[in-house]
Amino acid sequence: MIRKQIFIDERQNEELKRLAKKTGKSEGLLLREAVQRHLAEEQNADALWEALIERWSQFPASTALRTWTRDELYEERLGRSNDDIH
Repeated sequence: MIRKQIFIDERQNEELKRLAKKTGKSEGLLLREAVQRHLAEEQNADALWEALIERWSQFPASTALRTWTRDELYEERLGRSNDDIH
């Protein structure tokens, strides 16, 4: 094992001591478990993002589905509002 020194605030220290007493586990073990859970969550989040990006890349680009441009819609809207005035 590799030794690490960390700083925690007073509330975290009190909760860690309470949890260690309640579970019968050492504070060090609880901290190692917390680090492991955090790393696993990060890996899962990374895997989910990669899967989402992979899935999303299978869809055609949204512009390929459009037959209009933003400028055309704007011009059409302007034309309609000018017609309403006259």
